[in-house]
Amino acid sequence: MKLRKESSSLDALASTLMSNQFSYDVFLSHSSKDKTVVREVAERLRADGLRVWLDDWEIRAGDSIPHKIEKGLEHSRVLVLCMSAHAFGSDWAKLEAGTFRFRDPLNQEGRFIPLPDGSPLRREW
Repeated sequence: MKLRKESSSLDALASTLMSNQFSYDVFLSHSSKDKTVVREVAERLRADGLRVWLDDWEIRAGDSIPHKIEKGLEHSRVLVLCMSAHAFGSDWAKLEAGTFRFRDPLNQEGRFIPLPDGSPLRREW
């Protein structure tokens, strides 16, 4: 998966999300098959000052994965859905997108930010 490296999009996301109201600014939903590229995105967002929820950084051995994901979503300002052919086949990505509860009172319309890669997507949702 090659996510489009659109610096302007990531810069806009960083400037929009600065807030202390949530524990995390961004929850990155992705397929484990895209982990390498998604980790690069997470590191870039963190370097730009955002608080990023990434499963590798937040889930430890013995944790309840569904519980940690639910809490991460609940405490995140924005869900970034890393869209790839892998993600559209991932049960976890479907669960995360389907259960996200957006809690920003200043932006009632915002639910999630899609971050497409450059490949064609299957429409299975």
